Amino acid sequence: MIIERLRICDFGVFRAEHVFELSPRKKYGTKRPIVLFGGLNGSGKTTILTAVRLALYGKQALGRATSQKKYEDYLRESIHRNVSSLVNSDSASVALEFQYSNLGELSRYHVVRSWMVTGTLLKETLTISRDGVALPEVSSEQCQGFLNELIPIGVSDLFFFDGEKIAELAEEEGNSALADAIKRLLGLDLIERLASDLNVYLRRQRTASLPKDTRLKLEQYDAQFTELEKQRDDELVEIGAISDEIKWHETQLAKLEDTLTTKGGAWASQREALKVRQLVLEHEKNEIESQLRDALADLYPVSLAPTLLKQLRAQLESESSLRQWELATEIMRDHIPKLTGALYKVLPDDLHEKVANTVDHVLVDLASPPKHLEKVRIVHDLAKSSHHQVIGWIDEALHKARGIVEELKNKIETIEGELAQVSLQIDRAPDVDTIKNDLDAIRMEHSTIGTLHEKIASHKEKAKKYIWEAMELNRTMEKLQEGLRNSFQNTTALELASATRGLLKEFSEELKNRKLHQLEKEFEKAFAQLARKEDIVVGASIDVRTFDVNIVGRSNNIIQKKQLSAGEKQIYAIAMLQALARTSGRKLPMIIDTPLGRLDSHHRNKLVQHYFPTASHQVIILSTDTEVDKHFYSELAPYISHAFHIAYDKNEGGSDVTEGYFWKISEEELSDVS
Repeated sequence: MIIERLRICDFGVFRAEHVFELSPRKKYGTKRPIVLFGGLNGSGKTTILTAVRLALYGKQALGRATSQKKYEDYLRESIHRNVSSLVNSDSASVALEFQYSNLGELSRYHVVRSWMVTGTLLKETLTISRDGVALPEVSSEQCQGFLNELIPIGVSDLFFFDGEKIAELAEEEGNSALADAIKRLLGLDLIERLASDLNVYLRRQRTASLPKDTRLKLEQYDAQFTELEKQRDDELVEIGAISDEIKWHETQLAKLEDTLTTKGGAWASQREALKVRQLVLEHEKNEIESQLRDALADLYPVSLAPTLLKQLRAQLESESSLRQWELATEIMRDHIPKLTGALYKVLPDDLHEKVANTVDHVLVDLASPPKHLEKVRIVHDLAKSSHHQVIGWIDEALHKARGIVEELKNKIETIEGELAQVSLQIDRAPDVDTIKNDLDAIRMEHSTIGTLHEKIASHKEKAKKYIWEAMELNRTMEKLQEGLRNSFQNTTALELASATRGLLKEFSEELKNRKLHQLEKEFEKAFAQLARKEDIVVGASIDVRTFDVNIVGRSNNIIQKKQLSAGEKQIYAIAMLQALARTSGRKLPMIIDTPLGRLDSHHRNKLVQHYFPTASHQVIILSTDTEVDKHFYSELAPYISHAFHIAYDKNEGGSDVTEGYFWKISEEELSDVS
């Protein structure tokens, strides 16, 4: 498929008719696949992607659970409105012209989807022509069915996507989005529908040969079953509509919270807690200041003279040693008479005088203090207990007193710093009364979102109830038919239909196994092209039963998606989309809206060099000037067919389109790059 032309008339930000020629052009003998759209946010880039999807899929372009009312409201709102115009259009249209090859036969299709508002009524028209000839008279539903068969929406989702689709695959906690994409890619929903249709066919054919009363009962059951399916579908549509409403309210809530933060709401909401913290800090500060005063009044003052303290300690120790010598001398003197008396008894009388002199001489030597104590004088004359107490005070003053004071001072400084911050936050915080309206609006949004979630839960319960009742009813019909099986008139058609049911199940399992294996291989190739050397993802394995994806690391270890960096998640998602597209076997154009927004420069380089040039035979990129900048434009230049620049004119209230990009590059420069 090649999209040749897109026409937009009074749609979104585009006033009147705009025609975009999208066929890839040849330059310097080579067909270049990339058509580049450049525009700032809000200029209408996304409108291009929306127009293509809307032309092809109508209501389904907004989501499978979109109600008809919501779709019609969207069409009304999408008609271009210019506040400066006296008369605005009451209609709009999108048209797509494309080539499509089916079974080797190339055809050109022209699809026009238009809508007009008359009063409160909206009329939508869908027309399709092939090779210039309108399709035979068919209704809009039949035209839409034709397009759905031509380009299934489940497949197109893999080729026409935006940054949100990438983010959905990259950031979701589970794998529901990917599982949904895989199921639609494999066509499992069609197989399930075919199996269901076969069941209905078998039931109706067999019912025709039953007795009248039994047939009437089965017809009644069948009508009930159909009604239960309708009720279930209605509940699912309501769930989808409410989910969209929740998203809208969540967006409004985010805006309100941003506004509140700008006004200081974050501080205001913490004002009371900050005041409590301020009181606690002030109490702690008072307690520590009291401890500091006690410390300053204790030994700290004397600790400021460490030299004198050390001298005093040395003097006291010397005095203590001297007193010990003096005490020892006194004790010896008291015992000398006993010593000499004992010696006199055992020695002759003529030796007594000599013994007395010798003892006196020895006593003098023994009682003489050491040289370091010779000059010591008793100044303080402290008792032994007092001496130990004073020495302890001196040691504490020298080694602890100043440290205790410093620690207390540091604590006070830390508390004062936090007090300053808390006081500043309290001063910044507006009074709660000034933001009361904002807080009330936020509470109202929270309440609304909570109510909507309750409604979703209620609708889910109803849907489950209808599904359960339908299953029970189906079992009842099967039992009734089983009991009357012998009365069935088997025909070749019935036998084939019955056999086909089993075949469909086998086909479904075999298709899953083959396609998922192919998808894993394609993912490995795609990721290898886009990843940097340091990226830890090398592959993915997909569970054939649950479709859960296990990310595989370099050592064949399983990696949780939350372990990946933001860039790796984006590359994982883009690689998976490319793998799904290749696995689909379809040759469709690739339309990508704002794909580089969350990527770092290294991953952007990989995407520009190895993805865009080869993603498809026709690649339409919708970008801002900060995504595809001058550097990346030069990288892509050899592959760019042509470019469009979309600029919003606030005076005109609409966007203008010119061929070219944000800046002009001459053909000569492009040829040099080529």
